[in-house]
Amino acid sequence: MIELKKVTKQYGQASVLKNITISIDEPGIYCLLGRNGAGKTTLLKSMAGYQNITSGTIKVYGKLITTSTLDTGVSYIENFAKHFNLSVRKLIQIASKVNPNYDYEFASEMMERFELDKNKKFNHLSLGMKTMVSTIICLASNKTVVLLDEPVLGFDAIMKVEFYNMLLESFQKHPRIIIVSTHIIEEITKTIQKLIIIDKGIIRFFDTLQSVETKAFSISGLQKDVEEATENLNIIGQDTIGGLVTRYIFDNPPKKFGSLEITPLSLQDFFIKMVSHKGGITK
Repeated sequence: MIELKKVTKQYGQASVLKNITISIDEPGIYCLLGRNGAGKTTLLKSMAGYQNITSGTIKVYGKLITTSTLDTGVSYIENFAKHFNLSVRKLIQIASKVNPNYDYEFASEMMERFELDKNKKFNHLSLGMKTMVSTIICLASNKTVVLLDEPVLGFDAIMKVEFYNMLLESFQKHPRIIIVSTHIIEEITKTIQKLIIIDKGIIRFFDTLQSVETKAFSISGLQKDVEEATENLNIIGQDTIGGLVTRYIFDNPPKKFGSLEITPLSLQDFFIKMVSHKGGITK
């Protein structure tokens, strides 16, 4: 369980995280979705105890997380992670020696699947392969919480598919909380259980993908019809062209009448409306 209460992180006068309160109670694969600069990396680093927050509290399975916490129970890999310039084989061996719960068999199997040269030194790998090695080491740690920051950077299309398959296999073998940060939407939808949208340091949305499929709609038509149909609904955005209005809702859709056209929103369109709207939905 991860519990954040009124978490704020400032750099000078700039607030990167703003009064975030959220609880992640169950094992699962979660997607932390946000634009570049939205606060994703700062949030993950704070959860991992890599940096202290300005105010509020972060707890992982009841343990208060700060930079002085000896064993956070969290395994975190950021994008462009660096390691000692040792061979891939040596890096895996070191990771297994310092962690008695390390899944060496899983790590070795994944290295073979991705055709990683175990004798090659880390700095001689491509960006995609560096990221893959870091991710495999992180997943094999068997920590209760795994945080992956933009893990598919530098991956080609085939590697991305294989990565998400690996993520599912790892979770099925060792169920825990896995949070994957990304700004790429469609690729991860078949893998995750819940979606967290962050924008400008604020959590705008935290719920299941199913809720997006059943409640995110565009309502288009003549202004009077659209206003009447959406009067008491949760509106997350609006476009107006001439006498035609489109309102975007996250709510139970109204019944169709008059000039109305009611269309489900794609996850990408829903995300765009959420990060361009002043409100937000948490659950």
